[in-house]
Amino acid sequence: MQRINRRAIVGPFLTLAVTASAQDPAAPPARIDKHQLQAHVRFLADDLLEGRGPGTRADAMARLYLATQLQANGLQPGGADGSWMQTVPILGITSVVTTPLRAQGSGGEANFTAPDDYTAVAGSPDATAAWQGAELVFVGYGITAPEQNWDDFGDVDVRGKVLLVMNDDPADDPARFAGKTRLYYGRWSYKYEEAARRGAIGAIVIHTTPSAGYPFQVIQANHGRENFWLPFPAGKPTLGIRSWISEDGAKNLCALGGHDLDELRQAARKGGARPVPLGVKLDLAIANTTREIQSGNVLGVLPGSDPVLKDQYVVVTAHWDHLGIGKPRGEDAIYNGAVDNASGCAGMLALAHACARLPERPRRSLLFLAVTAEESGLLGSQFYAENPTVPKQRLIANFNVDGLNVWGKSHDIEFIGYGKNSLSALAEMVAKERGRRIEPDSNPDLGLFYRSDHFNFARIGVPAAYFKAGKDFLDRPDDRKRMKNSYTTVHYHQPTDQLAAWWNLDGAVDDLEVLLECMVRTANAEAAPVWTKGDEFEQLR
Repeated sequence: MQRINRRAIVGPFLTLAVTASAQDPAAPPARIDKHQLQAHVRFLADDLLEGRGPGTRADAMARLYLATQLQANGLQPGGADGSWMQTVPILGITSVVTTPLRAQGSGGEANFTAPDDYTAVAGSPDATAAWQGAELVFVGYGITAPEQNWDDFGDVDVRGKVLLVMNDDPADDPARFAGKTRLYYGRWSYKYEEAARRGAIGAIVIHTTPSAGYPFQVIQANHGRENFWLPFPAGKPTLGIRSWISEDGAKNLCALGGHDLDELRQAARKGGARPVPLGVKLDLAIANTTREIQSGNVLGVLPGSDPVLKDQYVVVTAHWDHLGIGKPRGEDAIYNGAVDNASGCAGMLALAHACARLPERPRRSLLFLAVTAEESGLLGSQFYAENPTVPKQRLIANFNVDGLNVWGKSHDIEFIGYGKNSLSALAEMVAKERGRRIEPDSNPDLGLFYRSDHFNFARIGVPAAYFKAGKDFLDRPDDRKRMKNSYTTVHYHQPTDQLAAWWNLDGAVDDLEVLLECMVRTANAEAAPVWTKGDEFEQLR
């Protein structure tokens, strides 16, 4: 893939970007109120909501709060039959390890402890799943991509086997797999999906902090807790056990069969390597408790003013769920999810408040959508994308809000998926008018475009935009960068993700005002956003 030419991106879509200029009297004068943001977070991230786990009493409380706030701002219910809710059926599956992971090879035998060394969760609704003397096979990236001339499996039959797989995609050649920009092939979810399609009985993803973007403690937090699924479609292949393992644990597994993990990974990165039977047999068993629950998405609509264009929708998403109550860290077991994503819900509500008070309503309708079970695999947005409340062709753009800037004002805003569609050019223009700048994703190797709810809109062809906090802070930049980095390494998916006295929401206000302007201009533009020619999602539109 060629290096992105930012001027080339801006040029072709200038018409969309300038439809409503900075001098346009219809441009939104409303401001985002940081006190309003803080108040929303204060409620949604309070211990009373016990981490907003799907299927809990707090699920209903969070959704009721969001619906009443949208109603208070004059929006109309966006669900069926005048409802503020779209019911989302979910299976909750809790897995307990009944036989701990044990491995045997020519180098001896080793026992592994969960969650210190590995995790194990169900990949199907079956009551039990087990590996009994199962053969372990290293499959590199675990990718089959004919269009990239890449196949980590070849003609090797891996049915009935357990796959050991790397958690990324090839990054050395800029002409394949977008170079260092990770594609969906590099996501752990793809690894499990491909293993199931191949008939494997399990897959173990190798965790490294650089490939995951977060430490192993984030993986550990998921072990033993209830995991959520949409109902399994009949006939779709499933995986009995889905596992992660620490890098040291993976090295030990390989060594038991006389192999060196670093050498295996080096060969896999070159391409053309065949799966490697490691000469290791595995035992592991889990027992699953399954329950059917009803969660839901919250929908509010601000109808458009144009007689024709009002039937088209600009969608604003934020996920309301977090991890609920889990493994204690110290004395705290409530995973409040203040940044992730009480703050995003606060941002969505503030945007709805601002849009409802515009002097003139936008020409297109605005759909504000708070989705469930993002933390469990983007389930709420997947359900909506598969069951939209309006024909999907009428959904013309998606702006996703997943975590606000709580560290202070910055010169920049990061655009996840920069260059993939014409919203990039629009965002650049709006930011420049406000003395800001848009920066492409600073960590393209982490595949962030595939890790939040906008991805499911992209999968049905809807151009999507996802802004993240910048890094070029105005005040005490080194200190604020250090604080921002510590969120991922220390607080992400931990009980310490809480509303704190040090939060500085001035940056969130600035970022949301850019987003607000982009939303309104998109809703007022003559032309709908389009995918960049040749983008992976272009044909889906």
